[in-house]
Amino acid sequence: MAGLTDAKNMYDVALRPAMLRTILQEDLPDEKKPFSSPSSLSRIVSLLQTHRLLSEPLPDSGGKLTQRWKSAVDDWIARLLSLLSTTTPDKCWAGICLLGVTCQECSPELFLSSYTVWFEKLLVHIQSSPADSQFVKVAACNSISDLITRLGGFPNVKKEGTSLSGKIVQPVLKLLNEDSSDALCEGAVHLLCAVINFFPGSLHRHYDTVETTVVSKILCGRCSINVSKKLAHCLALLPKARDEDSWLSSMRKILLLVNGFLTEIFQGLEEDAKWDEAVRLLVPPGEVPPLTLWDQQLLEQGSDKEKKRSKLSSISVLMFSCCLMLNNPYPVQVTVPIRSLLALVERVLMVDGSLSYTRSHFVISAEQEFICSELPVLHSYSLDLLSSVIKGIRSQLLPHAARTVRLVKEYFKSCELPDLRIKIYSIAKMLLMSMGVGIAIYLAQEVVNNSLLDLNPTDDGISSAQNSKASSDALLQHSSRKRKQGTTGSLEQQHDRILLETASHNHPTTPASLKIAALEALEALLTVGGALKSESWRSKVDHIIITMAIDSCKGGSINEERFLCNGHASVYADLHLAALRALLASVLSPSRVRPPHLARALELFNRGRQETGTKVSEFCAHALLALEVLIHPRGLPLVDFSAASSYDEVSHRFSEAIFSGGKKLSIPFSSGMQELGHSPPDSDDDLYENWLDSSKETKAPGDSLGKTIESEAPSEILRVQQGEQIPEGGSSGGKSDGTNDKELTAATVDVEMRQCGDTIMGEVHRFQESTSIQLHESSEGITVPKSVEDPKVTEKLTGIVSGADGLEIANVVMADKSLESDMESIPDIVDAEPDSD
Repeated sequence: MAGLTDAKNMYDVALRPAMLRTILQEDLPDEKKPFSSPSSLSRIVSLLQTHRLLSEPLPDSGGKLTQRWKSAVDDWIARLLSLLSTTTPDKCWAGICLLGVTCQECSPELFLSSYTVWFEKLLVHIQSSPADSQFVKVAACNSISDLITRLGGFPNVKKEGTSLSGKIVQPVLKLLNEDSSDALCEGAVHLLCAVINFFPGSLHRHYDTVETTVVSKILCGRCSINVSKKLAHCLALLPKARDEDSWLSSMRKILLLVNGFLTEIFQGLEEDAKWDEAVRLLVPPGEVPPLTLWDQQLLEQGSDKEKKRSKLSSISVLMFSCCLMLNNPYPVQVTVPIRSLLALVERVLMVDGSLSYTRSHFVISAEQEFICSELPVLHSYSLDLLSSVIKGIRSQLLPHAARTVRLVKEYFKSCELPDLRIKIYSIAKMLLMSMGVGIAIYLAQEVVNNSLLDLNPTDDGISSAQNSKASSDALLQHSSRKRKQGTTGSLEQQHDRILLETASHNHPTTPASLKIAALEALEALLTVGGALKSESWRSKVDHIIITMAIDSCKGGSINEERFLCNGHASVYADLHLAALRALLASVLSPSRVRPPHLARALELFNRGRQETGTKVSEFCAHALLALEVLIHPRGLPLVDFSAASSYDEVSHRFSEAIFSGGKKLSIPFSSGMQELGHSPPDSDDDLYENWLDSSKETKAPGDSLGKTIESEAPSEILRVQQGEQIPEGGSSGGKSDGTNDKELTAATVDVEMRQCGDTIMGEVHRFQESTSIQLHESSEGITVPKSVEDPKVTEKLTGIVSGADGLEIANVVMADKSLESDMESIPDIVDAEPDSD
């Protein structure tokens, strides 16, 4: 202990031998000193691992410090081996546990020189009689597993490791066949899995026995769910111990057994031909299907409820084993029975508990109630199996994509439980991300319809008449207020928003986890299939996503009270993040028009970035960086609207310049697109329409109306120019009586002045300057100040119009007002660096 005064700090290696000896003297029991408590064992393990007392390399190899360390380690090993030989269970248990830690922490040289002795000492406790302490046996299984795991890391001792592992198989099978506790079964299976992973050749001679023992333990129905999953994991690893055909053979056996159990359980709830279909897919032609597998009959005439419950539990565990077989790596390429797996999944998911018409008299109501109570668990494991098929097969599922998509769509229609809907959303997302736009064509509408239902629920408890009346009243009030303030969207969008607000007060809260799953599915759909012809659903999806994002940023204003009572802060943070991720996908997804909610999305991302140390702030910073190209298209030429000669060309240039950085990424909105099924831009896209209006070409104002305006649209003015008579009401069916000629001329001039204003704004985008804008026309230039309220503009325009037609100045002022409104609706394009935050 005197050497402690020579230590520099806690990192000095001179402390290691002294600390190890202190543990031996004060904490570790011996023949005379009793074992204090399990907590003291935890402290010893922590000290060994933190300070690396058994494996720390010493700087003076061969010196005094190294000799002291080796002496301390030798005393440590001797103490542990003496504890393994004692008859006191708690001391023996402590020694076995610490020897397992020593196998993990000791130096490679010490391990390679001592693992054989340690293995023999530990094996004795597994081979002991059933009357011995089960805690000691469990500790021995875990410590041998640590030794096998460490030994598997040395390639030069594979032969010795296989020989030692072969000695474990029979004792482990004996432990599994005994009616032992769940802890001992779990320890034995854990050791068996370690042997399969690192030394699979040691089980080659015992393969059939091990497989039968593991499956029988699963089918006995007496194991806990954790032990059953350990057994399923062992069954999934077992084909590694044999040739490449063992994987397919094991999978077929499991599927045959599961289908046989389902035939007995689903009697009267499905068609009788399901078992024949399963046999046809799983048994090669010409072979007779087996009657039993692993000592279990495939088909039974009938059984009581307890046997059915046991078989239902076994079906779930065997399906879980199939999932592990599909997801875990295998050393060689294997053949997967895809059709059989999909048929099994479809068979389970299509049973909802309703009685078959032909067999309903054979099934009493009590049995139906029992099956319905167990179906959600079966459906859950079936969805997990379908998910594993998609993950494990990947592109090889393409020939079976039609069946998979049809199954997903059918189950979407009947699934109501939130946990099951979450899984089917996850499967839809997985299909979209793995197979791309080809699957998006067929899954888009189903994903959208169900997402809108889960994100914007309606109250089934209120009659449709009450819903309609409440929505109509709210819409009228909302529209009345909007007329005073200026509308911000179409009537349909306002109606959808009012329906959302009305329904949210009457419908039970959708679980946050289900909303997250729906948002993630929409995110995948927009990412993969946003460029598809999506007029039927795109606007609705964009609207519900921005609504969810705003609501989550406000703390869940719609369902805040219910959510805070039923949920947790972490779940709410996940919902907030999922809404923002879907919003980014909505804005970045290819579309034929500008992103409808870009401004509000930028505001939400800026607000989220201000948070500190959260996933939301990190994602919002990424989102703003991703949206940089939409906000500041640097280096792009200004849009030359005057060079365009048609609506089609203007639309095409607008989409390229604003969204694609000059690259041809979007399709022009021409008449050809209408032939392909695309409709013109949305009527409520005000900014797009305003920009589009500015592209109309005009000539210079002249002395007569016949030479002033050229317009693409078939307007009333063109009809006047062509000499047609327009009735007072604006229809084409009547005649004018001459008394309204003056009013007609004034209205015509008013409209023409709006066209002139649009022309000015079209030129503004080309030749914008800091103080004035040059408007070139013919050989002369007219300088128009930027502010349309300048008296000079009114004076010029008044002179032009008065000289042409002698109208009152009031009509010119009205035209001036229209020009001012048009200018206010057009945003300025500033070719400058963005402001920094």
